[in-house]
Amino acid sequence: MARRAKIVATLGPATDAPGVLERLIQAGLDVARINFSHVDDEATPLRRIAQVHETAAKLGRVVAVLADLPGPKLRVRITARRMLVVGETVTFPLRGVEPRDGDIPITDPEVLPDLLPGHRMLLDDGKLQLRAGSVSGGRLSAVVTVGGELKENKGLNLPDTQVSIPAVTDRDRVALGICAKTQIDWLAMSFVRGPTSADYLRDAAAAVGLMRVPIIAKIERPEAVSKAREIIDAFDGVMVARGDLGVELPFEKLPPIQKQIIAAARLAGKPVITATEMLESMIKSPRPTRAEVSDVANAIFDGTDAVMLSAETSVGDYPYEAVRSMAGIAEEAENSMRLTGGSFQSTNVLRPGESIEDSLALAACHLSAEVAAAAIITPTLSGRTARMLARYRPAARIVAPAPHPAVLQRMAIVWGVQPVPMMPLKPGDGRMTAAVRDAFAAGAVKVGDRVVVLAGHPIEGEPRMPTLRVVKVGEAGASLEP
Repeated sequence: MARRAKIVATLGPATDAPGVLERLIQAGLDVARINFSHVDDEATPLRRIAQVHETAAKLGRVVAVLADLPGPKLRVRITARRMLVVGETVTFPLRGVEPRDGDIPITDPEVLPDLLPGHRMLLDDGKLQLRAGSVSGGRLSAVVTVGGELKENKGLNLPDTQVSIPAVTDRDRVALGICAKTQIDWLAMSFVRGPTSADYLRDAAAAVGLMRVPIIAKIERPEAVSKAREIIDAFDGVMVARGDLGVELPFEKLPPIQKQIIAAARLAGKPVITATEMLESMIKSPRPTRAEVSDVANAIFDGTDAVMLSAETSVGDYPYEAVRSMAGIAEEAENSMRLTGGSFQSTNVLRPGESIEDSLALAACHLSAEVAAAAIITPTLSGRTARMLARYRPAARIVAPAPHPAVLQRMAIVWGVQPVPMMPLKPGDGRMTAAVRDAFAAGAVKVGDRVVVLAGHPIEGEPRMPTLRVVKVGEAGASLEP
């Protein structure tokens, strides 16, 4: 695996055509995203997830499924397009109030009483703008300050308002119920406002039988940015969701926020995804713009674990070309980092008081560079050791044998980790010897490679005694003197 950063791509009508998903996986897709904000039935996501599992198995690839929950995303519920004229006053009916001609109904209208006069109301990613007025007769009035055509189902952002919508909405619970009927590997929570949202999501997931699925916080509200470190600590991963974040905050603040969140996630050893409009022009064009190429490359330079495609693959005309382009940009960015520094990022991020395992992970990265190792092999039951290694962005590849398919697929989102199946141990085998053999069997290493092996439990059933070893790969994956 030459490329270390992972690619997340959203499934949709454009990926339903025969052969398209197979081509995406061959082009480098690592994580398939199901966006439940645009799911109106149960059958469609179940069919797409089953197709991911079947196609990945056919190709011998590990591909994770990310279920992206709708969250408290506000949208207009008009049935036909209408023009909003600057200076015009429009009305939004409150919950329980029957809409009348000229009203603009929204999803979750219980937030409307939270608005104060003068609060901004941004429609369609800020293309149309209003200022809230007062509530009267069961309706909130607002004056149009930037006009234009309002289309059906467009989003509404309230950057000045502390909204009172529950962290887990009714639509989220419906989506979780669908997820419980299949195999998903990650859950993403939209519009996270604070670290306690993690508890609400875990409880809601457990209620439908999703007990141990790791959860990702999407950072897309101003209050989430101010609590980013606490949110990262509470969740298992994080997404820099630049779409709504770029609407609710001044757009010039996005680049430094992106860098700060990526750095904080990496410091915590949590995977981070950079998302939204990365190759937006490829919805209609077979080639990205120069600015988009730079955007993807800069996210790689920042140290993101994964970069994400949304409409480019779900409804775009060139889904295969988009994945292939993103993979090529990532590989070239990583090549330049290797040429200039020998490794991908500085490894000097270990915090005082970390565990002995974390210190050994850092030592493994340094050792792999000293002995010019082709890979660091780390057998893992949960993926934890592999994530610790990835935190340091070593130049050597990270090969992670694991016995459970769920663990393999969860690692597909983590930077630089190549998950491979762990075979049952043979009599007399230690876990480290078996891990080298598993890596060889999967084609991750070859005869003659020098590798560093890091294991938390080097012997199955024995006490946890983290061990670091250098070996040479022999015939059939045997472990030889280095």
